[in-house]
Amino acid sequence: MKRIATVLTIAAFMGLVACGGAEKKESNMEGEAQEMMDEMEDDMEDMADDTEEAMDEAADETEESMEEAGDAMENAADSVKAEANEMD
Repeated sequence: MKRIATVLTIAAFMGLVACGGAEKKESNMEGEAQEMMDEMEDDMEDMADDTEEAMDEAADETEESMEEAGDAMENAADSVKAEANEMD
């Protein structure tokens, strides 16, 4: 009976030692996973900011181009009117 109790005690001790290491590894893995998630979140925020800036720049350039095109059309219309007046 003592042998069975000794074997069970040793087995229980081995189980505790083995599980204690697993919890530590799991904790380390969770920490690493959280770091990776934080890093990815920061990268995504940076990309979103860069995209927003690019969109703002594109909108500004488009607005400028439209204003220039409008000015060019007004100038062309004025030229046509001036030539038409000269023909009269």
